[in-house]
Amino acid sequence: MPSSEADKLVLQQQQWIERTLMRMQQQAPAVDAGLPAYIELRAIAEQVHVVQVAMQKKPLIWNQDILQLSVSNNESCSDEAGVAELLRDWLKVYAKERLPDLLKKVALDMQVDYRGVSVRLQKARWGSCSMQRNISLNAKLLLLPPKIVRYVLVHELSHLKHMNHSASFWQYVEQFEPDYRKSRAELRQLSMALPAWLYR
Repeated sequence: MPSSEADKLVLQQQQWIERTLMRMQQQAPAVDAGLPAYIELRAIAEQVHVVQVAMQKKPLIWNQDILQLSVSNNESCSDEAGVAELLRDWLKVYAKERLPDLLKKVALDMQVDYRGVSVRLQKARWGSCSMQRNISLNAKLLLLPPKIVRYVLVHELSHLKHMNHSASFWQYVEQFEPDYRKSRAELRQLSMALPAWLYR
């Protein structure tokens, strides 16, 4: 066909072409900027897909209905460090929604009361318990297996009874986590195998 007719056809179908391109880009794994194809949230049995999207105004969009993170491929999100920071920020926000419920369930099992809970993204500490009975949890717990997360929660909640790591403390932990030694060892191993974007 003559190029003039081809140009006319493209103009007539421009909206359809743009929509189709957008859909294709949204379905493509976001690997160009060093992004993971997915994030495995083992603690809550969710697999979050990560895609890179062209012409997206916001740097990151979270669609919880389909468990998808859309990352813009504009200049501010083109380097690995920038993208990693977006993912870390998202993880911290999402963990604030999900971890308190897990803590509440374990606290009910143990029949202990805490004052409040906060969620942070720390490099090393998985959790802490203050003298004021406030529990702090690491957002990275969402990436660990449920059994290991439960051990960490039991550990911190046990400090409500024993604010130390005495023999009495570990005996109390053992009442709720008989295999706590095995879980401690596995936690150390898992700590060294977490995704690189958590540390960039």
